[in-house]
Amino acid sequence: MHGLVFRSFEGFVRSAYGADVWSACAMACDPTGGGFEAMFGYDDALMDRLVDDCAAALGKPRDALLEDFGTHLVASPQAHRLRRLLRFGGVDYEDFLQSLEDLPGRAQLAVPDIGLPDLDLTDLGGGAFRLDCGRTIPGGGHVVVGLLRALADDYGALVLLDHQGTQNDREVISIHVLKTDFARGRDFDLADRSLPRAGPVP
Repeated sequence: MHGLVFRSFEGFVRSAYGADVWSACAMACDPTGGGFEAMFGYDDALMDRLVDDCAAALGKPRDALLEDFGTHLVASPQAHRLRRLLRFGGVDYEDFLQSLEDLPGRAQLAVPDIGLPDLDLTDLGGGAFRLDCGRTIPGGGHVVVGLLRALADDYGALVLLDHQGTQNDREVISIHVLKTDFARGRDFDLADRSLPRAGPVP
């Protein structure tokens, strides 16, 4: 698993639960205290253990912790790059859902070997969808649920999401879009105003 995932999880735990919780859990997985490097690769089993240790330290169900992590990936102030990558997928929530299968490829262009799970969306009609997620760590589909929930808020959509367990070694998520314009979504501009503008060509 890419080191960026570990660093993102570290940022989530630190911001939500404090540096002491993170230090205790990370030390159990990395006794050297060297931390995780953003551009290194690590065994998936190490992330699995890290999630277990954090969930146990917090007395929180593992699935709920993973879902909160998925929400953090979109909703935190530091998540603007990932949020932009996701929001480029469509003008409303259903458009965004239809672009999900392309997400691992788009992420790969930005960060080679990021290793996102493959996603397979089935449109069941009437605003209902089924999303099949390839597995990385057990329960990783709950991260996707949190991400989808945060994006629904971002778009201002009213959506029901349900993790339905595992079928044929793939995690299944039920999605029901009740209303795409339920509330005012967060502002989003295709042009990133935070980037410096190019000056005139001499």
